[in-house]
Parts: sequence; C-alpha cells; structure tokens
Amino acid sequence: MIRLITTGRLHQLAEAAEQARTDAEAAGARAARLVQEHAEQTHRLSGLVESAESDAAILRDELVLSETALKQATVEAGALWAELEEARRVAAVPMALLLFKGAPHSVQAAKDHAATLGANPSGWSHGTVPGATLTGWSVMPFHRNGDGS
Repeated sequence: MIRLITTGRLHQLAEAAEQARTDAEAAGARAARLVQEHAEQTHRLSGLVESAESDAAILRDELVLSETALKQATVEAGALWAELEEARRVAAVPMALLLFKGAPHSVQAAKDHAATLGANPSGWSHGTVPGATLTGWSVMPFHRNGDGS
C-alpha cells in the first residue's frame, strides 16, 4: 500500500512533532523541578525528624531527672512532715522568751551582758535568786502556735 502525503500534511506533522518535543521538554523540566522540590522537602523533613528525635531524647533525660527529683522531694517532704509533727508535739511544752527592757533578746546577748557585769556567763540557773538586783532582763512565758496550751 502506498500512501501519499502532501507537503501541507507533512508540514502539520512536523509542527505537531515540534510541539510534542516542546511539550516533552517542558514536562521534563517540570518533572526535574518537582523531583528537586521533593528532594529538598525530604531533606528538610529528615532534618525535622532528627531534631524531633534529639528533642525527645533530651525530654526523656529531663523526665528521668524530674522523676528522681520528685522522689527525693517526696522523701524530704516526708521527713519535714515528721519534723513538723514532732514540733507540734513539742509545742505543748511551755517556752519562754528572754527580754531585756521589754525587747526580745537572745540567750547569748544575756550571757554577754552578764559577763560585762562580772558574772560567770555559763552560771545560769532557773528561777530567781533572792536579793538579786534588777538588771532589766526578764522572762516571758508563751505558748507556740498561739494555741494557749
């Protein structure tokens, strides 16, 4: 079978082939651009995954430290609670405040004052000594926690 092609038809086929070649080049360029974008996105996402894994490892370590600190704080809180309970138990014991001319003072301040008067700073005794001169020092009994007991 013989087929005759006219120059017009040959020209149309050549134009169609050229258009197909141009379309193929454009599709190839688009495909190359999409492959490049995909590679960049994959690289960026891989970096994010690595960063997230690193952050997760750091958070796991911090969690272990926090749990350890919480356990230690719980033990310390238990010890402090026991100490508080002991202090509450002891609070019922009468106590006294040392005053000098009506102002609170420490026992050390009273001993230092006694030493300036020539008294032995370690020679303290309970109660009053008959015939002693007034020095401005006094003792005021009080109850802890204001419970009046």
